[in-house]
Amino acid sequence: MNTKRWLLGSLAVFVVIMVLESIVNGVLLKDIYMQTATVWRPEADMQKMMWLFWIGYLVFALMFTLIYSKGYEKKKDDLGQGLRYGLYVGVLTSIPMSLTWYVVLPIPGTLALYWTIAGIVEMLVAGAAVGFIYRHK
Repeated sequence: MNTKRWLLGSLAVFVVIMVLESIVNGVLLKDIYMQTATVWRPEADMQKMMWLFWIGYLVFALMFTLIYSKGYEKKKDDLGQGLRYGLYVGVLTSIPMSLTWYVVLPIPGTLALYWTIAGIVEMLVAGAAVGFIYRHK
């Protein structure tokens, strides 16, 4: 494993997730969240605990990139490997989590569907970023 590329890839994944999560949850899904406000913590409470999101994103980014580095194949297309990996992780994480939250919380099915789509897209972008940074030189 190339430690420098692992750390750079992890940083890229962390930034991708932070940016895309902010866009998806802070802009695109804002209206749905406002319509379902009774199931969420008050905004002030969430802001106080936001540091836990950052820790979670950091741990995810480090592990996402570490697992990618272990399966990296030098003779294959870098972007293709990253996209494929991102798709696998997106499906692995997004579908089960969205369905779980749909069962646990009284949210509309469209929100669970949007979470699924957004999660897969986020992981595709994160995978592309890792594929680009962890490429064979």
